[in-house]
Amino acid sequence: MFSAYRRLPVGVLVLSLCMGLGSSAATIVVSVSSLAGNEVAPDPKLATLPYGLQFIAMLGSAVPLTTLMGRIGRKPVTLMTTLFGGVGSGLVSASAMWLDSFVLLCLGHMLMGIFLGGLGFLRFEAIDRSPGDLRDQAISLAMFGGVLAGLIGPSLTRSAGIVFPFEGYTSAFLMFSAVTGTVVLMLLALPFPKDADTIRAAQAKRAEQAAARASGQSAKFVVLSNPKFWFAVLCGGLAYGLMNLLMIATSLEMRNVGHSFEASTYVIQGHVLAMFGPSLISGLLIRWVRRDRFVALGMILMALAALTALMAPALWAFITALILVGLAWNFLFISSGSMVASLASPGEKLRAQGINDMLGSSFSAAGSLSAALVLVIFGWSGLQIVALILLVPLIVFGVLVHFGGTGLSPQAGQTSP
Repeated sequence: MFSAYRRLPVGVLVLSLCMGLGSSAATIVVSVSSLAGNEVAPDPKLATLPYGLQFIAMLGSAVPLTTLMGRIGRKPVTLMTTLFGGVGSGLVSASAMWLDSFVLLCLGHMLMGIFLGGLGFLRFEAIDRSPGDLRDQAISLAMFGGVLAGLIGPSLTRSAGIVFPFEGYTSAFLMFSAVTGTVVLMLLALPFPKDADTIRAAQAKRAEQAAARASGQSAKFVVLSNPKFWFAVLCGGLAYGLMNLLMIATSLEMRNVGHSFEASTYVIQGHVLAMFGPSLISGLLIRWVRRDRFVALGMILMALAALTALMAPALWAFITALILVGLAWNFLFISSGSMVASLASPGEKLRAQGINDMLGSSFSAAGSLSAALVLVIFGWSGLQIVALILLVPLIVFGVLVHFGGTGLSPQAGQTSP
């Protein structure tokens, strides 16, 4: 069953480990961000602003990063974003807690957004260095590295105060810098053999655009006229947005109803394991099952998560709801990433990936920024109703695309082009 994974290049495994460590660092931030924001923010409604700014920075960096990758390659760009956006952001955020500065905390989270933006492109690097019939398995293995985040991320958060004996959440942000520093060392040692092909394809597309402009025409990006591409992008974006909305609100609500910080880290741990744990199996299932069925299952799980969360403040309800959110995100995100990778031509792939990540960051920012506000205005139950309503546009678009004759995936037993 897993023989396909043995055919993947070793570099894909290393990329998976890099994404796993990067996700572990991100899990540290997930656990403490809203709580740290609440500690230094001038108003409790602004507690999730730093975390929301993180995704706004991801949004703003998506297109510039893809443009830069088309000129100098993925490796130099990812190294810069990991060093300055990863290691640097942790140091800035730790300084913010030490100095009790909300502005510095916001700046640190914006740098984290640039780091996460660069880290996300590693999944496309894993796809590019894999044989065509193993693309789904490559992205699944890259995402499976996130299991590390579920296993060690919350543990790193709880032990940060032992390794770095500082008060408050300063130690957690220093741990973030230490973990991302390890990713820098791994990326330095890993060759990126497809960088030359990526640069050549981007140069060819730029030459095509220049020739088209010279003749008074505009170069066409065929993938942008494909409704399947936009449905895939919407799937990934909405999965990220709802995941952030429910995850961040859960940390705040657990504190509001009297659960301990340690309990919230265990809830986050279960959530992250559910996000990344099924990746190996889901990558195999996508190969044989229609992607639209995977998307439908993801939407059903997201709806069940919102309904289960209504049973709070029981601890089991928080845990079960976030596990369901994690599973829903996994199915929607892997399906959308696989569709985007299979629909874009070599000359269009960087722009398609940039648009995909830019829209995903937009939804993530919206979910993060609105979590505290929606919770304060509508309460915990009202927030779940908002989540259910937000699923409706995706369902409608999916029905239109599916029954409009374009389809969402190859037939069972076939692989992506």
